[in-house]
Amino acid sequence: MKTSLLTNELIVAGLQFQPTYKNGLNNHLPMTLVALDQMGANDERILLFYHQYIAQLENVARNEPFIKQADKIEQRIKNDGVEATLIAYMPRLIASFNAQAFQCMIRLSYAIKSQQQREIAYALAYWEQSYQLITPLSITEKYNAEQQLEQLVYAFSNSSFQTNNVSQRIFEVAQHPNYLKLASVPADMTIEKVLQLVVEYYHKTNNSTLLHGITALHAFIELLQYFPEKQTALQWFWQSYTAAFATVGKNLPQSRDVLPPPPHLSWLETITLGALSNNDHTITLIYSCSELYKRYPLAELKYIANQCIANESL
Repeated sequence: MKTSLLTNELIVAGLQFQPTYKNGLNNHLPMTLVALDQMGANDERILLFYHQYIAQLENVARNEPFIKQADKIEQRIKNDGVEATLIAYMPRLIASFNAQAFQCMIRLSYAIKSQQQREIAYALAYWEQSYQLITPLSITEKYNAEQQLEQLVYAFSNSSFQTNNVSQRIFEVAQHPNYLKLASVPADMTIEKVLQLVVEYYHKTNNSTLLHGITALHAFIELLQYFPEKQTALQWFWQSYTAAFATVGKNLPQSRDVLPPPPHLSWLETITLGALSNNDHTITLIYSCSELYKRYPLAELKYIANQCIANESL
C-alpha cells in the first residue's frame, strides 16, 4: 500500500533533521510515520505524532559532509533509478547490517516503502557514513544457531560494558575474545530459523536491544531482493545479530517480568490500537510483527504485538 500524500510531505519535511540527536539517539521519525500510515492512522494522528516527535530533534544544516553525501546519492538515483542504485550500494554495505544498532538498514527499508528519493538517499548516506566492519565472515559446522546463542549467553553472562550506546557496545563485543570464538555463522542458517530465534529471545526477555532484532529482520527481508547473494546476506545478518545479542550481557539469562496477559485481538484490532501509541518503538514493533506474520505466521508474533497493547493499556 502506498503511503499517503501527507505522510510523504512530512517525511520530506523531516529531512531538515539529523539522523541522530542527543549524543547518538537515532531519529525514528520517518520510520514511525510510514508505520503509522500503513497501520491505518488518519492524517490528524500522523500530524500530531510528527509535531510531538520533532521537538527533540536537531537541525541537519551544519552536517555538511552528510548533506554532500546525500546529494551525491540522490543525483545517482535521479540518473540511474532507485533499483539500480540500491543494487549497486547494497553489496558494499552487507558487512555492516548493525551500523547504528541496525537503524541504518531499518531506515532504508522504510524509505523504500515511502518511495521518497531524497529519504532513500539520506538513509543510504547515513548507512555509508556509519559503516564499520565488526569481524570478517566465517562459516562453521561445529554448532547450530541454538547452540551458538546458548554459548553466547554463558560466555557473556558476567559481562558489563563501558558505554550505554548499543552501537558502541556491539563493536566492543566484536573485539572480545569470547565473541571471536563464537562469531562464525552456522552453515545451515535459514530465514525461518533466524526468525524463530529472534522472536523467541525477545519473547523471553522483553529486552529493548533484542526488540531491534525483530524490526531489523523485517527490514532485512524487505531489502533482500537487492542482494545478489541472498544466503551470504543472511549469514552477515546473523553475525550482526549475534554481536548485538551478546551486548545484552548478564541480562541474557533473565526472564521477562510478569506482565499483564495480552488481549485476544485480531490483527486489524491490534494495528488500529497500536497506531494510538505515542511510543515509536511500540508502533514499529507492532507493524513489523504484523508484516512478518503475513509471510511467517508464528503465534509468538501476534502475542508480542498484543502484549504491546496490554503494556500501554491502549
